[in-house]
Amino acid sequence: MTGCAELINSGRSSDGDQLPDLPAVQAFADRYAFYGVPGTPDDVARLHRYRARLDQIAADCEEHAVDAAIEKLNALLAQTGASPQIAAHDGRGPHLHVSRPESPLADRMAAHFAMGLAWLVVAGQAGRIRSCDSPTCNSVFVDLSRNRSRRYCDSRTCGNRLHVAAYRARKLAAG
Repeated sequence: MTGCAELINSGRSSDGDQLPDLPAVQAFADRYAFYGVPGTPDDVARLHRYRARLDQIAADCEEHAVDAAIEKLNALLAQTGASPQIAAHDGRGPHLHVSRPESPLADRMAAHFAMGLAWLVVAGQAGRIRSCDSPTCNSVFVDLSRNRSRRYCDSRTCGNRLHVAAYRARKLAAG
C-alpha cells in the first residue's frame, strides 16, 4: 500500500510531477518489486493516467464511497488485464503476481497497486486511506494505527510542524 500512496503523492507534489520521465518511472518501479521490468516511453503517460484513477479511488475510500471505489477498481483491474497468479522465482518463495509478465510496466504497476486497494476495500478497511490533516500538505497515506487515529502523512514533519506552531501560539498568547 505504501507504493500506491507514493504513486498518488507523486502527482500531488507542490514541486511538480515526481515521475516526469521514463528514468523516474523506472526508478520508482525498481523500488516496488518491478526491478528488471523494462519500461517504455508510453508507460510514462499511461502511468500518469492510472495514477489519476488511483487517486480518485483513494478519494472515494476516504469519503466512504465504497460502491464507487469498487466500480472504479473493477474497471481499472479489467483494463490492466489483472490476472493473479502464484509465482516463485529468483530465490523468492511463493508470492502473487497480479498481471502477466508480458504486460506493459504501467499496467503491471497499476494492477498491483489497485489490488492493494481492493484488499483494503474487501476487508472493510477502505476508511484507512486518508489525506494528511496538515493545511500545507495534500499527501495521501494508509492509516495502519491500531485505533485508526493517525492524522498526518508523517508525524515527524507535518504533525510536528503543527504541534510546534500551536505551542508557539500558546506561548505568545500567554506572554
